[in-house]
Amino acid sequence: MFPGDNKPTKSRTITGTFKYCNSGREEVKTVTCLFTERSEKYQLTKVYVVEFGCELIFCKDDNHFLVND
Repeated sequence: MFPGDNKPTKSRTITGTFKYCNSGREEVKTVTCLFTERSEKYQLTKVYVVEFGCELIFCKDDNHFLVND
């Protein structure tokens, strides 16, 4: 699940807007995200979202997630 040095170092509960790329729909959800040291460094980054069971693109500035549907 987390290859190499990409092991999670922090867990955060985030309420964010999920934008579905293909359908264009949006929804607000509260989810648990796992951050790595690498993902902590960038404003636009990949984080593991526990509820989705995968990594999603996350923008820290406005709490938006991009979901490929």
